[in-house]
Amino acid sequence: MSQGHILAIFIAIVIIFFIIALLWSKAKKEKRKVSPKLYIDALKALLAGDEKLAFQRFKDVARGDPNNVDAYLKLGDLLRKRKRFDKALQIHKELILRPSLSIEDKSEVWKSLAEDYIASKNHEKAISLLEDLRRINQDDLWVNHKLIMQYEETQRWEDAFELKKKLFGHKEDEAKKVLALYKVFWGKTWADKNELHKARVAYKEALNYDETCIPAYIYLGEAYYREERLEDAVQCWKKLLDAVPSAGYLVFDKLERSLFELGQYGEMAEIYERISSENPKNIYALFPLAKIYEKKGMIESAIEKYKQILDIDPNFLSAKLSLAKLYQEEGRNEKAIDLLDGVIESLPPAHKEFICNQCRHKSPEPLWKCPQCGKLNSFDI
Repeated sequence: MSQGHILAIFIAIVIIFFIIALLWSKAKKEKRKVSPKLYIDALKALLAGDEKLAFQRFKDVARGDPNNVDAYLKLGDLLRKRKRFDKALQIHKELILRPSLSIEDKSEVWKSLAEDYIASKNHEKAISLLEDLRRINQDDLWVNHKLIMQYEETQRWEDAFELKKKLFGHKEDEAKKVLALYKVFWGKTWADKNELHKARVAYKEALNYDETCIPAYIYLGEAYYREERLEDAVQCWKKLLDAVPSAGYLVFDKLERSLFELGQYGEMAEIYERISSENPKNIYALFPLAKIYEKKGMIESAIEKYKQILDIDPNFLSAKLSLAKLYQEEGRNEKAIDLLDGVIESLPPAHKEFICNQCRHKSPEPLWKCPQCGKLNSFDI
C-alpha cells in the first residue's frame, strides 16, 4: 500500500471522528436545550394543579438531567402526596447521599424527608430530623413551626412549651395564650395519672401566663373537687366568672353540684343574678335563675326571666317549654298553646354547639385543641 493510500485512510478516519464528535456535541447541546423547557412545563403543570402531568414532566427532566436536584425533590414530594411514602423516602434518601449537593440543596432535601416522615405518621423520626435541622439553624421558621406541631401531635407539651417560649418569650399575647394552654395540657397528663398536685401546679402556672385561660380554671377546680376540697373548687370556678364572665356557663353545673354538697346552694341565685345584671343577654345565667325562681315558688319572676330569654333568643326551646308549663299551671292555656304551636313548627337544638373557626369541626363540648385540624384556641370560647 502506497504512502498516498495510507494518508488518505488516515485523513478519512480523522474526518469520521470529527463528524462523530460534532454530532455528539450537537446532540448534547440539543439535549440541554430540551431539559429547561421540560422543567418549566413541569412547574407550570404543578402550579396549575395538574399533578399527574407535573409528575410525568419531572420524571422526564430527571431522566434528561440527573443533576437537577429540584426535579427529584418535586418527584418525591408528589409521590408523598400520592401516599407512596416508601418511594418518596427512597428518592429523598438517595438525594441526600450525593456528595455534590450544596448546603442549600441539602437543607431542602432534609425538609422533604421530614415531610415524608410526618405524612407517614412516623413522628419520632420526624422530630429527630427536625431537631437536627434546628441545631444547624435555630432561626429557620419552617423548622420551628413544624417541630412545634410535631410536639403537639405527640403530646410532648413540655417540649412544645420550652420551644415556644424560646421563640416568643413573654412578648406576644397570642404566644402567652398558647404557652398557657401547653401548661394546661401538661397538667391534664398528670391529672390522668391521678397526680393531682402536679396537675394543679401546671394549671396555676398556666394562669400566670394567661389569667383568662378558661380550661385552667375549669381543670384546677376539678382537681380540687376530686380530692373533696369543695371550697377550693368553688373558689376556682368563681374566679373564672370574674375573669371571663361569658364562659361562666361552662362551670354553672359544677358550681351547683359543689354548693349543694356544701349546703350552700342558695348562693347560686346570687351568682346568676349578678351575672345577668352585668350581662342582661346572658341566657345561660338567666335560664337557671328562672328555674331557681320557679322552685322557690316565685312564679311571676320565673315567667319574666323566661320571657326575657325568649326576647333574646326566640328559639331557646327549654325556655319555651318551661314558660308553657308555667302558663298551663297558672291557667293561661291560650298562651301555653301558642308557645307549644311554635315549638311544633320549629325544634332547634337546646344545647350550644362549638365550631372550629379553622376547619369548621363541630363539637358538643368545649375544646381548646381541634381534633381535626390541630389548631389551638379555634373554637371562639
